[in-house]
Amino acid sequence: LILMPNVEMYDLKASHYHRVDYVLAKTKDAYQRITQWYDRDDNNRRNTSVYYTSHTTSDPTVLAKEAAKVDPFTYSAAPRNWENLTFFHANGHSTLKNTIELLDCWSSRPDFPPISIYSSDAGSNDTYWRHLRDGRPMLNVQYHSGVFARAAGALVLTTDGAPMNEFIDEASGVLITGVGARWNWDKTIMGSGTEFNVEHELICDTVDRVLALTPAERSTRAANGQTRYHEQQAYFKAAMAKFRRLLRRELTPGRNATA
Repeated sequence: LILMPNVEMYDLKASHYHRVDYVLAKTKDAYQRITQWYDRDDNNRRNTSVYYTSHTTSDPTVLAKEAAKVDPFTYSAAPRNWENLTFFHANGHSTLKNTIELLDCWSSRPDFPPISIYSSDAGSNDTYWRHLRDGRPMLNVQYHSGVFARAAGALVLTTDGAPMNEFIDEASGVLITGVGARWNWDKTIMGSGTEFNVEHELICDTVDRVLALTPAERSTRAANGQTRYHEQQAYFKAAMAKFRRLLRRELTPGRNATA
């Protein structure tokens, strides 16, 4: 049995880790947490092995290019403009992406560039409509109720905390500093420090830093982030190929005995 966990998930219990033969860690933070957990309290009676694979996502620009062949009007990407910025944020159903704080930030700064937010959680939806009811129309926010930005070559703003700062640094994006880890009442088997409180003022400060960069500096950081994405994608592919070879050796009958 093989497990590739998101260590911050509340659903994962000790029993999940006890019954597998291999655990694939997608981040260095996860690898450290998992190996330390197996090393204590007689947690590794099955002699489970942990492998660091790095992390990757699909590249949405590839899908967009294919879709543009069928419908160029809808799916053709606009040229990137590092002078007149636009922002994008998507949290899906997650309540842990600080979308509420992001809305609070943009509500307090009508001078900010436009942002498109794609969200399906009730909290951020309530926050958006609360700002409207309070007389703050947020004309610079397009709110749509319903690991891609780097691959697309965007300039990424993310929390200065693990594992986000494994993927992005100040040379390849912009880090939201001054954040504090959120206590999760030991709901995660691999410990706390997997969630962060990001005050809306910190988000605003970081956007101000982005606006203070020259267009060339924004472009360079975004290009560096895209390069890191491709490097990590290559590492992931190599790590998984190596893992497949390991499995073939261990699962081939009689091979270990004759090796």
